[in-house]
Amino acid sequence: MRPWIPIAILSALAYAPANGDAQTVMARVLDEETGGPVTGALVHLVDGAGGPVRDQLTDPLGRAMFADVSDGTYRVRVEMIGRATTSSELFEVAAGPVQLELRLPSSAIALEGIEVSAGERCQVRPEEGLATARVWDEARKALEAASFTDRSNLYRYQTETYERDLDGDGRVVLREEGASRVAYLRVPFTSLPAEDLIRDGFLQPDENRANVYYAPDAEVLLSDPFLDTHCLRLRAGEDEAEGLIGVGFEPVPSRDRDVVDIRGVLWLDPATSELRWLEYRYVNIPPEADTGLVGGFVEFRRMDDGTWIVPEWWIRMPLLVRDRDFSGNMRTRVDGYRQTGGRVTEVRSSGGEALMRGETAAIEGFVQDSLGVMPKQGVRVGIVGSSQMVFTDAEGRFEIGGLTDGVYRIRFVDDELESYGLEPDLVEQSATRGEVGTFYFRMPSVSELAFEACREQAAARRAALIERTGTPLEAAAPASAALPEGTAMLAGRVVDASNGRALAGVTVRITWEDFRVRAVPGGGAIESDMVGLSDVTDERGYYRACGVPQDTRLRTTLFRDGEEIRADSVWVPAFTRALAADLAWRP
Repeated sequence: MRPWIPIAILSALAYAPANGDAQTVMARVLDEETGGPVTGALVHLVDGAGGPVRDQLTDPLGRAMFADVSDGTYRVRVEMIGRATTSSELFEVAAGPVQLELRLPSSAIALEGIEVSAGERCQVRPEEGLATARVWDEARKALEAASFTDRSNLYRYQTETYERDLDGDGRVVLREEGASRVAYLRVPFTSLPAEDLIRDGFLQPDENRANVYYAPDAEVLLSDPFLDTHCLRLRAGEDEAEGLIGVGFEPVPSRDRDVVDIRGVLWLDPATSELRWLEYRYVNIPPEADTGLVGGFVEFRRMDDGTWIVPEWWIRMPLLVRDRDFSGNMRTRVDGYRQTGGRVTEVRSSGGEALMRGETAAIEGFVQDSLGVMPKQGVRVGIVGSSQMVFTDAEGRFEIGGLTDGVYRIRFVDDELESYGLEPDLVEQSATRGEVGTFYFRMPSVSELAFEACREQAAARRAALIERTGTPLEAAAPASAALPEGTAMLAGRVVDASNGRALAGVTVRITWEDFRVRAVPGGGAIESDMVGLSDVTDERGYYRACGVPQDTRLRTTLFRDGEEIRADSVWVPAFTRALAADLAWRP
């Protein structure tokens, strides 16, 4: 084998070996300053007209090989994030192997210090040398490396996908369902061809005529159809993108406004020139859905060998409802958002070697008693909208893992409180990938929650009375009178005695004898009347009666669909502020 022949930029040698093997082009990339091999540089083999032929990444020795190259004229171009691009002169491939040596400049492409002008004009394919072109060129290198990684089938991915519903602010997770793909996928994230998206839009109906929102992958963003219909401008990072520099893109003014398109930003680290993520929004969607929160996210990550992968992505779509406004007119509005996405949990080489395990977020907490002194063991802790549920240990500790970034609502279920149908307020807690968010939670007492529940019930009944009868506000019983001294809250469930299931929509009437003294000549007489309260069981079968007397036996009667059934009596001890009593329905 012939030795490498170093030249400042390029050394090319073509020769015809005696055995007449197929033509091979071998390029070796060295650092211009140190002379050492450059690993992870993307080497492009292009034809004489500049058309792409093949791509390859350099190995630890700086080599990139192209086998079975047809006779013709070619050029090699070498790109690497943060470095200037180097190209060879044209060379001929004839009857045998060609060996090339390229020296890659070690000076970094400086993105730091680039000033972003608020009035910068959005440009289609900005001229080389302009600030926008410099930043876009670094983003393009990462996108081309990601596209090469997908085309080359270098990795197999294990992924987790999820579907979650968010509130109207797009902030709090209301529901989440996930699925793990144990089988290893060739590509974790794909899009439609660029020509289809540009022609038909990023919102298209599926075979069931349901609207499907599509996200762009690296191939789309690099495509001529996309670049010809979108212009670029620089963006300065704010909030979570603070300290980054972005290349913003948007449809050109002449773009058909009847086609759903996207605008967004590719965010880069100016210190390393590496691409971090893409965020985008859909444009030309119906006005009632255009809240500024309908869009998506695609993260990019560089692997140690210079390849690029997409470890996480999501698309957020509006949930529309039709109702009437205050004037009685029908309207369509956004009631929340559905976000579908996924993340890579493991990356393996084609040979099966594990190269990366994805980081997830976790929430950790400690539950204490109502005094904030002793830990509470056995409390059920879960995320609203998810089936995942854990129990606190002897130290009151719990941990919920495997989460994606977001704000979650945490539910605490204590057996004692649950017997009354009581539950503490939900706690909002944010989760950040790679981190464990920790907080302390004081479990409120039965008395605390009983008072709050009765106060809310009294306020609701007071409002209903005022609306139904026109009772003046000052004449209605104040909510503070919900649980006077000497009274208690009676609460529990109504269950079917035959199967133990909770029954919703059952009217529970609670009565007792009210004794009083009536003045009569020569003394007094004791009289009594039956008085009481009533409530209807909720969807979980719970009822609540606030203000029943202490040290009294109560009589309970159940009504359902016009049928009346006498239930057991209940004794309320003296000094009891809350009593739990389940009632059995026996048809």
